[in-house]
Amino acid sequence: MNKLRASVLCLVVLLLSACSVKVVPMPTATATVNPADNSISEEHNNVQVTVRLEELSVSPYMLVDNIASFYLEIHNRSSEPVDIPHEAFLLVDNASRQYRTITPERVREIVSKDTVYLIPYPYVGYYYLEDQMTVAQTDTFSSSLPFYAEYHPQDIFTQALPEGSVLPGSKVAGLLYFLTDLERVNQFEVRLYPTVDMTESPLYRFPFAVEK
Repeated sequence: MNKLRASVLCLVVLLLSACSVKVVPMPTATATVNPADNSISEEHNNVQVTVRLEELSVSPYMLVDNIASFYLEIHNRSSEPVDIPHEAFLLVDNASRQYRTITPERVREIVSKDTVYLIPYPYVGYYYLEDQMTVAQTDTFSSSLPFYAEYHPQDIFTQALPEGSVLPGSKVAGLLYFLTDLERVNQFEVRLYPTVDMTESPLYRFPFAVEK
């Protein structure tokens, strides 16, 4: 019983420490911060890009490969279409480690590895597959709370930032995914380069601080 209490206490401490992490954008000479939603925006050539952290960890279970997601909005105020591919984004942390975006297909592949072995928090999943089968047969769950008995991979695709050109006067919005654990760093920067080969200096810089 004492071992069980100790394990529960450790889990609570872990959860509280994770919840204490706060990611906040830092303004620059050319980028402005909106404190209402913790987003940061920068505009060049009449194209405004807004970035904010969406989730420190995409999956409801702490995976070995942690995935962070960012919500982006691209507003084309110019008179020409603009094309901003996902591969033109790069995340760089305070230790100079760099991370490229990963595709929604790769995100689904990673998070699907442990979907039937999730820790209930609450109703996140099951320790064993037979528990999932039992509840599926009884079908007694009727709560309106989020229920992740089965992972819904379509959300990864429908919420992703759309590919393709942004027409004049139009905007697109969605999520970008990076394979990184931001809780282990103090600062990081999301960069947007003019081209996917990243041979030129980044056109947009979005710095963030990680407060612990």
